[in-house]
Amino acid sequence: MQETNEIQSIVDIVKSCDDVILATNRLDEFPEARTVMNALNADVTDLKLHFITNGDSPKMAQLRRNAKCCLYYFNANTRYAVRLFGEMRVIDELAEKEKYWRDSFRDFGYSGADDANLTLLEFVPKSYKFYVGDEMETGLV
Repeated sequence: MQETNEIQSIVDIVKSCDDVILATNRLDEFPEARTVMNALNADVTDLKLHFITNGDSPKMAQLRRNAKCCLYYFNANTRYAVRLFGEMRVIDELAEKEKYWRDSFRDFGYSGADDANLTLLEFVPKSYKFYVGDEMETGLV
């Protein structure tokens, strides 16, 4: 585990971004990156990050086959960026889904926390990489 101030700096970048790039491995093993909503992480205090997606989406097929992924956070205003490497896991417990449910998710076609197609994902971080000037910082979480 790295120093608390380094992790806090990463958390600050995460909280400052509306969106994040999620990179997974396609079923043909080529990498694929896409933007995902970061709304569930606006008030995080650690690197236990959450996301929602459709259970029948291509990214879910990819994550079911290989849970390893990368999150790339970039704040265009500050130019700060961080890459987080880890694995995604599906949270199936309704109580957890209710905890993260937002009524605004109805805009994406979900009927509620118990919607069969609503999938709650939790990112389990393993390591990170970011730059401070010309210096690359890496560490384990």
